[in-house]
Amino acid sequence: MREIFTAWWEGEIKRPLLQVVAPKGVFHTAYDGWDFCRYPDQPELAVRIFERWCSQTYFGGLAYPNLWINFGPGILSAFLGSDPLFTGQTMWFGNQQGKGSLSLKELSDIDLDFSNVWWRRVESATRVAVELHRDRFIVGMTDIGGVLDVIAALRGTVEMLKDMLRNPEGLKSAIWNVTELWHKCYDRLYRIMVEGGHDGTSAWMGLWSPRKWYPLQCDVSYMMSPQRFEEFVAPHLHEQCERLDHPVYHWDGPGQIPHLIHLLKLGFTAIQWVPGAHEELSGHDCGSPKWYEMYRKILETSKGLILAMPPWRVEGFLKAFPKARVIVQTWASSVEEAEKMLRALHWDELFLNAAAAD
Repeated sequence: MREIFTAWWEGEIKRPLLQVVAPKGVFHTAYDGWDFCRYPDQPELAVRIFERWCSQTYFGGLAYPNLWINFGPGILSAFLGSDPLFTGQTMWFGNQQGKGSLSLKELSDIDLDFSNVWWRRVESATRVAVELHRDRFIVGMTDIGGVLDVIAALRGTVEMLKDMLRNPEGLKSAIWNVTELWHKCYDRLYRIMVEGGHDGTSAWMGLWSPRKWYPLQCDVSYMMSPQRFEEFVAPHLHEQCERLDHPVYHWDGPGQIPHLIHLLKLGFTAIQWVPGAHEELSGHDCGSPKWYEMYRKILETSKGLILAMPPWRVEGFLKAFPKARVIVQTWASSVEEAEKMLRALHWDELFLNAAAAD
């Protein structure tokens, strides 16, 4: 697996790859990934629950047991003072509609406080997971969040959008400071993992890299014009791409489609497309032909694609893109069904070639 992932990141594999999970038997424990939030001061318990699920789960192709340190999407905002709210199914940060607690000046000057309770929890969970991971699972770094998404949580989404018009330079100053804090978090957590003997990096997206990789995002950009995206989002994404070895963009929903022209100019190794709940409920999941032309535009720039799709879409997608730099993520109802998918991709041949190259 290590050799195949490495070759994929370097652009040496020009064919679809598959990650597929399936239950090993009739009795399969449900796992939703929220146990670090349920038991924020008991990381050992969260690890045990994850390992029980792993013992009942088949990981096929490039799939692997990925223990993502999940404290919610954009935990950096909690490190900077927002009060998270865990609902049982997700974690909410800050004020999404009203005015937030911090001014632009405060956001431009703020620094990390490593005595913050949420930082201590993430750091402790990371250390515990790394200590226990050997030959059992891979540790995925926590979801730090998108820079502007974090600012929206602390400033208020509406206030932040207004700032683009009434105080653009003040907002840009805040963006650059939060970008620095983002990388300070990443580098500190990366050091913990390396010093603990963890090989490579992983994150919530379920990809492994031998070097520094991470999914970057700006979910709030669906409310922006391409011109605002170019002015307020593209510059810090460019900086983040420069600081990571294998950056991937989490491209979330049709509202972000107008920004593709700018995303393709940035140094992303790959793009993950997520159509959003409305499109998926309408039958337009990642495997739908509705998105094929968009995929071709991305692949023509030599960027890879990360696509999660239901199993009944996989065969048709692979026929349409037989030589594409794509990682398809899916599931199966049984180990037999998962192995059937892998045989259709000649997976054994791929592993033999990787072993010979090694």
